[in-house]
Amino acid sequence: MEQGEVKHTENAGIKLTKKDLTSAFWRSLFDMSSINYERFQALGFLFAMTPIIKKLYPNREQRSAAMKRHLLMFNTNPVMINPILGTVIAMEEQNANGVDTTDAINDVKVGLMGPTAGIGDSLFWGTLRPIFAGLGAALALQGSYFGPVLFLLLWNVIYFGFRYLSVPYGYRVGITMLREAKKSNLVQKLSQGASVLGLMVLGVLVADWISIKTPVVFNAGQTVIKLQAVLDGIVPNLMPLLAFVALVALLRKRINPNKLLVGIFVVALLLSLVKFLAA
Repeated sequence: MEQGEVKHTENAGIKLTKKDLTSAFWRSLFDMSSINYERFQALGFLFAMTPIIKKLYPNREQRSAAMKRHLLMFNTNPVMINPILGTVIAMEEQNANGVDTTDAINDVKVGLMGPTAGIGDSLFWGTLRPIFAGLGAALALQGSYFGPVLFLLLWNVIYFGFRYLSVPYGYRVGITMLREAKKSNLVQKLSQGASVLGLMVLGVLVADWISIKTPVVFNAGQTVIKLQAVLDGIVPNLMPLLAFVALVALLRKRINPNKLLVGIFVVALLLSLVKFLAA
């Protein structure tokens, strides 16, 4: 085996190397540059596969057929393209070495793009990126220039690290990765853990970022009762919590976020004018 080669099958034939997989990784970063409403990410996926196809299929007709296979509609979360790419590369290598996987290749791509899109959207877009952005923003609000640097550092290490490592991983384990993940409920465990972590961070940020106080006081004989102190005695930062819950409820009812922003300004202005909110 030549240096840098990735061991995959015992079948003697055309073998792909680590350099080939790395090339596919770099080209996969352009997956969204040609997205369209007819075939979505198909052109980007083919762009990543092109050097692989050229190496595996010296015959022009076979090469043309392989390229046409990857021009069929394909769409998933950009982060999750890479493990699918690694799996498909392994199947194309098998096909070039005499194991007919022609029909199975597109079936695997179609079968994977839906579940992986859900994982990528919830784990990367919906959990990790907001958490990293929240940590960076919290530092920035305290006057630290390291806030945006921290966000970019954390996000890019996770983003590019996962995409880089998942190509050879998908190539080595192929579709067995999916079977093992399904048996161990790994996806569900990761999603639940990420959700719990995200909620914990979100709860801290709500208490730290949202400041709503009231100057309202009541006179009970010789005693002055401050409404803010009463609310804090019930639950600290109760008013920010209620405001956050109300906004989440409105968002779940598909209220336009721009309308909510305008509504926040209007309500805050009116409550300030009647002296219910502190300036």
